[in-house]
Amino acid sequence: MTNIYNLGITDTEYAQLLAQGYDPNLEHQLIELGESIDQARKLARIVGLTKDKAPETDEEWQEFMAVWENTCNDSVGK
Repeated sequence: MTNIYNLGITDTEYAQLLAQGYDPNLEHQLIELGESIDQARKLARIVGLTKDKAPETDEEWQEFMAVWENTCNDSVGK
């Protein structure tokens, strides 16, 4: 049975993240390991953006780098 978690996002946001390979269960596991909700979501997005294949187009690379830089900047502030 799949557990349902309140991720604090709309259905539309969730659908967009799913289309990018986002895994809400990974996010929840990261939160249980002590990551903040925002950081867990960013880390789950990075995994989703790269799990099937590396970014290939300029647009995919731009999206990946934006998420990566955002995640790294948050980590430095910890």
